[in-house]
Amino acid sequence: MKYPNRVQSVLMFDRPVESIDPIIRDFSRIEEMNTGVPLNLSEHNPGRFARLFDGQDEMMVTIELVDGPANPDAFRGALSSAYTGLVCPDIRQRLDSAHCHIIVEISHGVLGGVEENPKIAAFFETIGRERSGATRPLFERRLKTLAMISRICSDHAQPSAVHWTQSDVLIPGEMLEEFATHSVPGLFHIHPFLFGPRAAAGEPSKVGIRTFGARHWLGAEVLIQPHTIAWAHNYEAILNFLDVALTENGYIIPDGDTFGPEDQAFSYRVIHHEAGSAEGDEDDVPLYELVPLLHKAAGFQSDDYVPRSHAVDDRSFSADFMPQDEEDKMALANEVAAKRKMAEGIGGTFELRRIPEPGDPEPDPQPPRDPPQTLAQPTPTQPGMPTLSGRGLRARVFGSKQA
Repeated sequence: MKYPNRVQSVLMFDRPVESIDPIIRDFSRIEEMNTGVPLNLSEHNPGRFARLFDGQDEMMVTIELVDGPANPDAFRGALSSAYTGLVCPDIRQRLDSAHCHIIVEISHGVLGGVEENPKIAAFFETIGRERSGATRPLFERRLKTLAMISRICSDHAQPSAVHWTQSDVLIPGEMLEEFATHSVPGLFHIHPFLFGPRAAAGEPSKVGIRTFGARHWLGAEVLIQPHTIAWAHNYEAILNFLDVALTENGYIIPDGDTFGPEDQAFSYRVIHHEAGSAEGDEDDVPLYELVPLLHKAAGFQSDDYVPRSHAVDDRSFSADFMPQDEEDKMALANEVAAKRKMAEGIGGTFELRRIPEPGDPEPDPQPPRDPPQTLAQPTPTQPGMPTLSGRGLRARVFGSKQA
């Protein structure tokens, strides 16, 4: 479901927290400074519970202090993720030793997010009622507000662990600031579930990524099959893919087309899969699969990568590149023009490259391979819009080896 209404964080503490009232005061003051709208304190149990309401945007904020550890069932999915173990190897001990926890929940609408209940959502759909807060700006406002409150909580008492339920991300409390100040969507919002086969002796390990959280913007998740490229590099490419889709005038890279930064540091082909159609996938959402073609930092270049030296001038095709049929010529020209317009609309460039043929110049040499890479923390996306390449209608022009 895109733009879910209820978003929540759970902050766990290994020592007592006396009261949430200072957190409420700080949040109310900052929110009014940012928006100019005072929050109404609609419910308050001093020190333990508060519900605040923004009457202008109908945003509801609930903060509750609960003694003891949180319900372990809530973390089952996050604990099954290898990513959780990488960012916090002792996460289970942190959860078990929690003295208390704070639950923060934000929703839009007077119903307070009860529309997320499948039965209620189905009923409202039958009567034509739109879900509250079901827009990207309101969804991102909820996420940013949730991050702000979580940071305020951390300022008052350092959490030992934080659970971000929108993406089922579970992190150590000391990483909260880094995650909460990242772009949206970013580290907190796109959970990279890692998977792959066990490497045989002497063979490089291969790690794949299947995201959870991208559906809340795209209505789909992103997949990269197990690969020798370090997962942090591939995760960065996923965030770049989302940048293209969500920037102003952005769009989903068309099926079969490729993208990468202007400096040609990497290149990935995008393949669209309907829900349940990808191998081994049984989820109920579509997938955008990213296939690595080039990654210089990882020393990888696929046989399917076509270098920039084989770029084609898409504004003045030579006759031997064009189909013979006039309708096909027009269709090809229109497709190229449309894709170029989309790429330029986000400040990027569009390139066409043709498959090398006998007698063509040799392609760019493969980049030197860096030393073997270890699993590392995810890095933020690179600034700037990428180069986007098109597939087109004719294999002789674009084929299956575009990049």
